[in-house]
Amino acid sequence: MNISQLVRTATDFQQPVSEQALSSCLSEVIPDEIIIEISELSSGLFNSTYRVHTNKTNYILKIAPTEKADVFFNERFLMLREQTLSQQLQSISPLIPQYIRYLRIDNRQAFLQNYVEGILWHDVISELDAIKNDKLWRQLGSFARKFHTTQGERFGYPEPHCSFMLWSEFIKADVDGKINDCERHNLACSEMYEYRRLLNEYTALLDSIVTPYLIHGDLWPRNVIITEDHNIAAVIDAERAFWGDPISDWVLLFYDLPEAFWQGYGVNLLENTDPKLIALYKGMYYILNILESVRFPDDIQPYKKKLQQVLSFLN
Repeated sequence: MNISQLVRTATDFQQPVSEQALSSCLSEVIPDEIIIEISELSSGLFNSTYRVHTNKTNYILKIAPTEKADVFFNERFLMLREQTLSQQLQSISPLIPQYIRYLRIDNRQAFLQNYVEGILWHDVISELDAIKNDKLWRQLGSFARKFHTTQGERFGYPEPHCSFMLWSEFIKADVDGKINDCERHNLACSEMYEYRRLLNEYTALLDSIVTPYLIHGDLWPRNVIITEDHNIAAVIDAERAFWGDPISDWVLLFYDLPEAFWQGYGVNLLENTDPKLIALYKGMYYILNILESVRFPDDIQPYKKKLQQVLSFLN
């Protein structure tokens, strides 16, 4: 059995696992197959991802960060949250790869999933012509609509994270968690506190959202595998899924989605949502952008400026 892992430093967020634990755990999970190779993939920035090649087939293995990893409030229990939703996710669409087994490797949460042949749409999107990309955007819009018509009982992240009866309660708790993380990393600023204060003034608007719908949370070309004939083969990485207002998904707010996506979706949510509600959601993500500069070095000043613009609009 050949095992290859990416070279990491002790300060990297992602860390390798024991090769002995890796091989022994997988041998127990798939005892009827001979494991030929386990290779870590460079895609993915949170969980460690491996391709497992056996004498019969291929799998994807995902392993959560170590217990010492500095995860943010909104990232707590990501893999367990995905496990909570796994059966429901698969029932929504055959484009969600099958979850085969949840396990622990080196005392870290992990799961084995079917490997889907194809290429990441993100890797070729600039090479495809408008007709091919529009076809894929329509398919992704249709997929998103299936998610967004799946109703839940409470707002927020899946178990074991907290959930809430009111949409405003989740938004405030989530923003509080992000601000606490920013304080911990010396990134807090007056704009964040003013935004948090304004949330109290917009409680009624937030609570006009009364039905929790399932939101993928990371629905963009980096998480879409396509076939050679330019159809979606799979949508991956649903660990950030949550229950809430569909338009609050960051991709819908920031990706500059083409008309083809909204055609597949059936309606353009950006044209049918209160602009102040959209501003509230954008402010929440600008705080997250500032926080994520801890892990992905970035100039936070543009995000502070955008947060100021949100405040000016809401005041």
